[in-house]
Amino acid sequence: MKKKGYIFYISKQNLNFILVTCLVLGFFTGGMRIQRNEQNPLWMSREASVIEETVAETKGIVAIVIDDFGNNGSGTDEMMNIIQPLTFAVIPFLPYSQEEAKRANKAGHEVIVHIPMEPKKGNPKWLGDRGITSNLTSEEVHSIVLEAIEDVQYAVGANNHMGSKITEDKRIMEAVMQVLKANDMYMIDSKTSQTSIVKEVADQYNVPVLERAIFLDNEKNVEAIKRQIEKLAVVALESGSAVAIGHVGPEGGRITAEAIKQMLPYLQEKGIEIMPASKLLNKPRQ
Repeated sequence: MKKKGYIFYISKQNLNFILVTCLVLGFFTGGMRIQRNEQNPLWMSREASVIEETVAETKGIVAIVIDDFGNNGSGTDEMMNIIQPLTFAVIPFLPYSQEEAKRANKAGHEVIVHIPMEPKKGNPKWLGDRGITSNLTSEEVHSIVLEAIEDVQYAVGANNHMGSKITEDKRIMEAVMQVLKANDMYMIDSKTSQTSIVKEVADQYNVPVLERAIFLDNEKNVEAIKRQIEKLAVVALESGSAVAIGHVGPEGGRITAEAIKQMLPYLQEKGIEIMPASKLLNKPRQ
């Protein structure tokens, strides 16, 4: 016995309805997943359990600069594993400078050169063999800064390590800015001197410049650092953006990393977005 066959006729109007329905269903399944991944990049995934999935409206942005990489200091691994785009300042010419610059770049953090500069007080030996001191010629400064940039791979900017004396020295800072300008790099003034002329000289040479607003870990305990992050948020909300500086090694290390991790939900709740320092250059500055 032959099996009966059935032929279904679908009008053009009904066919269009079916196609539209399929497209809508596809958008709310696969389409939404793609959109969520775009809004929350891969580096957000590990913090997903502590950060709400609904993204607050951005009301301010901050750059968190972590100084003193290059010596495998305390907290290096913990900072590397923070799944937010931090900015890592690597001291050149140290045993781990090149390795940690590469690790930072691979982990999605921005890299800058942490240039050792002479302070008003302290032992010049702390600067190492190739620190910037006031007795150097401009040509010697050029050479040291260029070597530092070459040593710290992936660096897109620089800031001063110590340097309360040098950041007041116009001749030396002009020599530094000349090299940064030639290499399309920006400068962050760590503001170790209240009478620093870094911004003035950077503007003179058209070098993009940012200034530190908050030191995170002058007091080395988690609760104190969290209070500093709250102050950072206030500055960012008032001014649109702000730069903070913390440390690996004995000045902060694991304690600073832990405080930052604990404050990520707070920053998101306040509408504060963490960005690489270079992204603040076109934003309002404190």
